[in-house]
Amino acid sequence: MPEEVVVFGRRFILTVEGPDADRRFSATIREQASGRPLTRAPVRGRSAADARDRALEVMHNLVGLERLQEIVAEVTGELAPGARVDLTEDAHAIHADLSGGWELAVPFVLSRDAVYDPGFDPEEARAILRAHFAAHLRRSGTKPGPDRS
Repeated sequence: MPEEVVVFGRRFILTVEGPDADRRFSATIREQASGRPLTRAPVRGRSAADARDRALEVMHNLVGLERLQEIVAEVTGELAPGARVDLTEDAHAIHADLSGGWELAVPFVLSRDAVYDPGFDPEEARAILRAHFAAHLRRSGTKPGPDRS
């Protein structure tokens, strides 16, 4: 039976089906407004509850990353027009860097816990990102000059 789930203010329809011939359950996730699937393949689990729990975790992770990417793209468009945002991740953090006509002397890094936190404040993230850009944004190919202080 389809279930409506709200993740970071966005509405999704979560449907769990199964078991299939391999006795596995599959959860599909679609954005309610557009009907767009959130994942290319269903999220699978050994039980209906397992598939649902895994799907909820996937939803929080992907929507959190999309939310951060939107913020980084917005600030980049304002402060570094024409730059491309490159998001990468590791086990602990999400890294944002730029390519094109602009670069960051130091990539922007935000912990995974902060990105996935339900209390994540987009306005605070924008302010932190703007401050990071103010300190580290430069045109590509330019190196900091000698310290003349």
